[in-house]
Amino acid sequence: MEQFLLVIFWIVVSIYIIRLSFRFLFPWLMRRFIQKMAGKMSQQPSTNAYTGRKNEGDIYVKTEMDDKPKIDPDIGEYIDFEDIKNTDKKP
Repeated sequence: MEQFLLVIFWIVVSIYIIRLSFRFLFPWLMRRFIQKMAGKMSQQPSTNAYTGRKNEGDIYVKTEMDDKPKIDPDIGEYIDFEDIKNTDKKP
């Protein structure tokens, strides 16, 4: 009976320790993590080349290269197939 009460006691104590750690330790760890991430973000250069942002009034021209063939000649021929309906019905 004493061992059973001792196990119950340690279970209750561990539950309270876990609750206290989540109440105090977890928010502190999250705050620390967020501050570290904010510090890393502020150290990164804020140029438009890295962020991908475009300023208002900037002009960007996207061109396609026409000198490359669309189909690789090593693959083979392209054959255009046409579906033909068969009107013969054989039982």
